[in-house]
Amino acid sequence: MTISKIKILAVDDNVVNTKVLTQFLLKQDYEVITAESGEEAIIKFQEDAPDIILMDIMMGGISGLEATAKIKALSGDKWVPVIFMSALVSDEDKIRGLEIGDDYVTKPVEFNILGAKLKAVQRIASMQHKLSETMGELEQYKEAEEREQVMAYDLMESLFATGEHEGKDFHVWHIPATRFSGDLIISEKYSDNRLYLLHADSTGHGLTAALPLLPVSQTFNHMAKDGYGIGKIARSMNKQLKAIMPINRFVAVSLILVDFKSNVIEVWNGGNPSVFLLNESKHIIKRFDSTHLALGILPDLSFDETTEFVSCEGNNAIVLYSDGLVEAKNSDGVEFDENMLIDSFKNDVDAAKLRNNIVDAVSKHLNGKNAHDDMSLIVLNTQLNQKN
Repeated sequence: MTISKIKILAVDDNVVNTKVLTQFLLKQDYEVITAESGEEAIIKFQEDAPDIILMDIMMGGISGLEATAKIKALSGDKWVPVIFMSALVSDEDKIRGLEIGDDYVTKPVEFNILGAKLKAVQRIASMQHKLSETMGELEQYKEAEEREQVMAYDLMESLFATGEHEGKDFHVWHIPATRFSGDLIISEKYSDNRLYLLHADSTGHGLTAALPLLPVSQTFNHMAKDGYGIGKIARSMNKQLKAIMPINRFVAVSLILVDFKSNVIEVWNGGNPSVFLLNESKHIIKRFDSTHLALGILPDLSFDETTEFVSCEGNNAIVLYSDGLVEAKNSDGVEFDENMLIDSFKNDVDAAKLRNNIVDAVSKHLNGKNAHDDMSLIVLNTQLNQKN
């Protein structure tokens, strides 16, 4: 494999100087092209693409400084080192040259010094070339990863059958911390009188947090459509996750079954924040604290599928939220805690306004700062005659 020689453009309006310099460079095994003016140097740069330029400063026509400035503009992102050779020896002249070019040697040129400087700029150029190649490869990897992320996101969106979220009775708010959310909200109607609701929060962030939600969503959808009890659904999901989840990874889950006909609410809460039941004045009449571990921790023999029931009349509201909401910190490091959440429950409001009150309170608390975790919120009316 033939290795191409380093190509040097030598620019000097003194023919004798150019010949002497050329002989030295040829002996050092460089390829040499020459120019006798700044104008010719610019043309040769565009035509021959040299790797290094040796530039005299004082020449007829445009100076070496002007020619170098134009060459630097033409080279764009590619670094073509320019070493000035000049009889100007003052510090001001050297500083001016170094502001435009890359190095400076005084005339008469000491060729051993010039040879060392050429080797030095070659090493720098070689490192920059390798860095450029690496950056190009990283950019390709980034583009490939972005395409894969978009494909994965679209796939997961299609697999998460999210049911009939928004409506007159059902209002959600969901702010992922990254493209892939570890929070999941799914509703499923078994009949006109029974509504299933799943609110899940997987540990971690991004794709690693979202992946465990796939079996959770599929199991919930299939079993809710068949009318299984929420305790049985929780057990089935736990068994699946226990088999596939690594240690220290789990999914907190709240499962709700609302029977509109009998006005009964059933809750299974494993690892999620408390679920609130509010009356028509939006006062808390029941809180369903987590009485179970999150899914994916216990073996099936130790799993408890016991649920809680409450019977209530009237237009009540159920409020569910992820821990990311009550752990959202403002710029002072203060969390939007449960007390702040409860303070946002206002009297005589419907589900949509209640949701908006909570969202407004969180947003005001954060004051433009991004939360560090996924945030999700569900507000559900329990009265049958308010159809979606």
